[in-house]
Amino acid sequence: MLLDNKTQINKNKFIRVVDLITSYTGNGNFEAVTGFFSVNALALFQQELKDVNQFKLILGNLLKEEPGMSQTIDLLRGPGTIQSTIELHGNAKLAVEFLQSHNVNVKNIQQAFCHAKAYMYSDEDDRKKYYVLGSSNMTDAGLGMRESSNIELNTAETGANNEFEQLRKWFNLQWEQVASDYFTLPDKKKIPVKDYIIDLIKNLYRQYTPDELYCKVLYEMFKNDILDLDK
Repeated sequence: MLLDNKTQINKNKFIRVVDLITSYTGNGNFEAVTGFFSVNALALFQQELKDVNQFKLILGNLLKEEPGMSQTIDLLRGPGTIQSTIELHGNAKLAVEFLQSHNVNVKNIQQAFCHAKAYMYSDEDDRKKYYVLGSSNMTDAGLGMRESSNIELNTAETGANNEFEQLRKWFNLQWEQVASDYFTLPDKKKIPVKDYIIDLIKNLYRQYTPDELYCKVLYEMFKNDILDLDK
């Protein structure tokens, strides 16, 4: 079946990637590789995929590499509305709960740009297995959690078949030989990937002092001038 988050094809029951994932995922193992992810997607997993035995997530490069700009994680990938900002506070806590779970394993591909997007679910019952392969990142827009101007296209299949097994072998190769448990910071310090992401997401709901907010406003107003001075 095809999933593009918008179009009904051949009276297919599922249109959005998120619908298939939440409907078919049981108490087996869920594996995914994605270039980008959102806090809201992790919060969804915490709420809707509680029965999963084990998660294995491979994330793409967590740092922006733009010359002259401070490097920062790209976590949100959301609409940026007031309502979404309010909801982000609660969803960030759910995302941290998800990542802190003992059955959630996360690795990162930092030495290359990860453009792959795939989701796989394995179960003792071959009929319950599925995979989604295509253009959808693990974000609000990619999964179809909100309306978007993005045009996605994914192919999805249920049940065990040759393509499923090939995808599993490819994922295991990335997991064992390419992705890393540790994330290298700009100062070359290494930190576990899960710890790095958890610390960053916690910043989305911690209480900031008036001084911190004031300095943030000044930075946003004059950051281009600061970069010129640095040169």
